[in-house]
Amino acid sequence: MAESREYDLIVVGAGMAGIILAARIAEMGINPRTGDRLRIALVEAGPHWKREVGGHSDPDWRRMVPQIVWEEFRNVPRWPWPYGLKMVGGCSPHWGANAFPPYDVDYKNWVDEMEIDWTQNNMKSAVDDVMKTLHVHEDPEQAFSVGDHMFRDAGYALGYHPRGYMTARKNCIYCGFIGSGHGCKYDAKGSSLWYLPTFLKHGGELIADAEVQQVNIEKQGAGGVVKGITYLKEGRTVQARADRVAVCCGTWGSPVLLAKSGYGPRSELGSTTVVENKNVGQNLDGDTRYRIPVIFDQPIKEAGRGTTGGIYWYDDDPQFSDGTGRVRFADKDMSKITYPHVAAMSEFAPGYGKAHMDFMKGAITRLGAIDIGVSKPPTHVKGWVDLHSGAHNYPGDDYIDRRMMQVREIAFEIAKRMGCEISERFPSTFKGRGGGHGNGTCRAGSDPRNSVIDQDFEAHEVQGLFVADCSSYPRAVSSNCGVVGAIMGAFAARRIVRNYFSRGV
Repeated sequence: MAESREYDLIVVGAGMAGIILAARIAEMGINPRTGDRLRIALVEAGPHWKREVGGHSDPDWRRMVPQIVWEEFRNVPRWPWPYGLKMVGGCSPHWGANAFPPYDVDYKNWVDEMEIDWTQNNMKSAVDDVMKTLHVHEDPEQAFSVGDHMFRDAGYALGYHPRGYMTARKNCIYCGFIGSGHGCKYDAKGSSLWYLPTFLKHGGELIADAEVQQVNIEKQGAGGVVKGITYLKEGRTVQARADRVAVCCGTWGSPVLLAKSGYGPRSELGSTTVVENKNVGQNLDGDTRYRIPVIFDQPIKEAGRGTTGGIYWYDDDPQFSDGTGRVRFADKDMSKITYPHVAAMSEFAPGYGKAHMDFMKGAITRLGAIDIGVSKPPTHVKGWVDLHSGAHNYPGDDYIDRRMMQVREIAFEIAKRMGCEISERFPSTFKGRGGGHGNGTCRAGSDPRNSVIDQDFEAHEVQGLFVADCSSYPRAVSSNCGVVGAIMGAFAARRIVRNYFSRGV
């Protein structure tokens, strides 16, 4: 017989958005009938590698960080889709901590295109929460390398407005080795785990190593209502009951779980459909990027100093006023020392022998890259997620090809002004390469004909079902999506508390 448990709210997925959403609802919400603390379960398919009690200053917790990443990272179970780590914290302990909130044009896109009230003013409290908690700030001048300065000077000379990357770190010594997939023995990298003590302090229950099989949806009229979830833990099937479930499994994982629960396009789900919404898994949006390797005659960086971001600026397509075609230039790998194995496999490296040995003597300080990418593709270019496998499908577009070729020429001019050699290798097409920093597969909107959730993150057709993560926001943002996903969690928490878990209900 299946074990049964009961909650006021269940949050599925303890990643960047899920922990934040659970923590803030636990902290701010109450049972509107009794005034009691809420019973909230935060369910994660993978292990909890860190202590459940204590914060980022706890010495035992801190010592675990490099061990997890360097020694255990390959053993962390994963989902088959991109960035699919199964562990408490999700990818947030392993991201590059490049932290960009939405820009003015991003808010405007959401409001104008989907008729939702996600204005900068309405989201300010959630943005401030994330920016303060993760300590988001611009990389300091002292951390920039010679290469960073050369790139910035080239940008100024071409009429741009370069600036340092925004980063989410505390007590960072800017050694340069805190990039995506790498740990930090000083525990400096911003992470949703910093919110976990708040969740536990306010009575939240963390259920790790528990893989959710489905959200339990009961048909009601033309739609449905949530009744809880079914998950597996230690070989047992558990029925956890709740009138409200928030799915926070990311751009790829959230639509897959909704489909397994019978919520999605009938054309894909067939007889397993409980409630239909044709947009689940559709409208995948995101950037298209390419990194052009460069090499300098002299060292441009030094050991023990650097950032993972460096300098960046935007180039906007003048024919669009909504940010379409916005390209970001960044000096990737010109700040931190290049890993030796990466240098050894560089296209600039001689094949073998003494020439290769001589090259390697200084290559780690001379190699860099110019990163270019269309951050905001045209609105008609959308991909999709396979609802069975979670595979990423993105068709691309002739406009993106033309735009990338345009900015390629600018990258060559940047290299010329920096006096470095630049790779001539460049793809002839970018079709199928887009959808990076993906979003939109359960996007918000006022009309259920082109969206999955409303502006309060609740599914149009299923009462009590919420989706809050990068799949929620409806059009690609101007830069990376990590902080935006965190903001979705913080913003959804405020909306859910206002609507369901306050005395005013």
